[in-house]
Amino acid sequence: MPLSDTFVRQVKHTGAMAGDKHTDGDGMYLHVSSTGKYWRLNYRFSGKQKTLALGVYPAVSLSAARKKRKAARALLAAGTDPSAAKQEEKRLAARASVDTFQAVGREWLAKSSARRGETTQAWVISWLEKNIFPAIGHIPIADLRARDVLDAVRIIEQRGAIDSAKRVLATAGRSSSMRSPPTPSPST
Repeated sequence: MPLSDTFVRQVKHTGAMAGDKHTDGDGMYLHVSSTGKYWRLNYRFSGKQKTLALGVYPAVSLSAARKKRKAARALLAAGTDPSAAKQEEKRLAARASVDTFQAVGREWLAKSSARRGETTQAWVISWLEKNIFPAIGHIPIADLRARDVLDAVRIIEQRGAIDSAKRVLATAGRSSSMRSPPTPSPST
């Protein structure tokens, strides 16, 4: 019999060492232990029994857990391991947080500092830290659009610092292209 919201809200741990399992059907269950209530999904992939964590109650409600179960079952039907898909999603999210414009910009500043004098390096760092990083520093490089950079530069222009805006735009273009694949040269 499927679980109800009332039951999930009111169920308590009975004291069993392994915890208590309350099934909702189609492999999903609520694992109640002394530390909390956890949504789990048992499934088979490539002949092996696996368990996928769907979340913790009450942060993940019964209806949200059912939606996650449905999505996991759809992945299984398509021949994809839901656990592997979840790990890949986490890996991509972690990489996106590392490859932000600010992280790449600071890496570029460190690698290219030998080509600039000390005063110029200080100016470039100042331009980026004061004008660009607060506006677009949090955006992953893969998601950054030319419009984002242009909007940040327009704020500088509105202050009347036209020359600085041009220099910041050029600097932002150089630092954001650091992780881009090289452009192939046309063969003649």
